[in-house]
Amino acid sequence: MEKKLRPETLIITGTARLPENVTANHVYGFLSIDIEIDPYTDMVVDFACTLVPKLVEKVLSDCLVGYSFEEGIRNCMQKIEVRFYSSTKRAIIAAIEDAYKWYHRYRIALQSNDKTIKEP
Repeated sequence: MEKKLRPETLIITGTARLPENVTANHVYGFLSIDIEIDPYTDMVVDFACTLVPKLVEKVLSDCLVGYSFEEGIRNCMQKIEVRFYSSTKRAIIAAIEDAYKWYHRYRIALQSNDKTIKEP
């Protein structure tokens, strides 16, 4: 059964270029991480990531889902640094950093009541 998107959540996406030596780079070029956040509590409720193995998804899920966005991002970066060794490691970290930048822009726009979020 497919999971349904919660009606009030936000989706924050981070992308990063894949390394040249990764086969998927020649087909896709980019890796993306989508993080679903409850805007009232800032808790991460779900996530998806393209082009990563299931084991890496488990690590990302363990360090993101159920945490506040800020705490989950810090937690995730630390766990990836010590648990994941691959040529795509830097791309995963860069995608998480990009998602954080988008989240930060969202928070600034929310505080200023601006409905448009500027491209980086």
